[in-house]
Amino acid sequence: VVIEREEPKVAPLTAAGAHVIVGDATLEENLKEAGVERASGLAACLPDDADNLYVVLIARDLNRALHIVARAVEEQAEPKLIRAGANRVVAPTIIGSHRMAQALMKPAVADFMDSIAAESLDLGFEQVEVAPSSVYVGKTLKQTNMRSELDTVVVAIRKQRGEVLYHPSGDANIEANDILIVIGRKASLTELNRQARGVS
Repeated sequence: VVIEREEPKVAPLTAAGAHVIVGDATLEENLKEAGVERASGLAACLPDDADNLYVVLIARDLNRALHIVARAVEEQAEPKLIRAGANRVVAPTIIGSHRMAQALMKPAVADFMDSIAAESLDLGFEQVEVAPSSVYVGKTLKQTNMRSELDTVVVAIRKQRGEVLYHPSGDANIEANDILIVIGRKASLTELNRQARGVS
């Protein structure tokens, strides 16, 4: 569901399959109409930091469990958005600056990241949550089929308690509710997701 107040932008969004509410996202009634009270996630990406701050405040008040990602135009807006209730803040201008620096200082790394994002390569990153009923629970990475059959690489494991294991070894244990950050081909990632969810 998208809330958009500029009429010219509504038609392309609708054509892309989005359900669009024409209105102001900073108004509580529009956020309620969009289903914020029962939603699992919200992206506040208005072009003004004050508006995004207001959206975050209202959304957090309506849904304490909501995962909120907010856009920051100015770098100094980031801590304010976090205090208002955003789980994560993305600053496109800062990301762009970092990306330019990376392309200049570490061109091979930049090329690698671009190649992963390219549709033609059929590679991607995926966030995979391990359900309690998954066949992976209680096994080590090397005991699973993630590398041997699916040809995927687990680059990190985020434990339920918040600890993150970067570049985990084959002896790393997989527990229920772990979140795996995985790279692989899209078909393999789909199958990995299915097995991680415990779907037979």
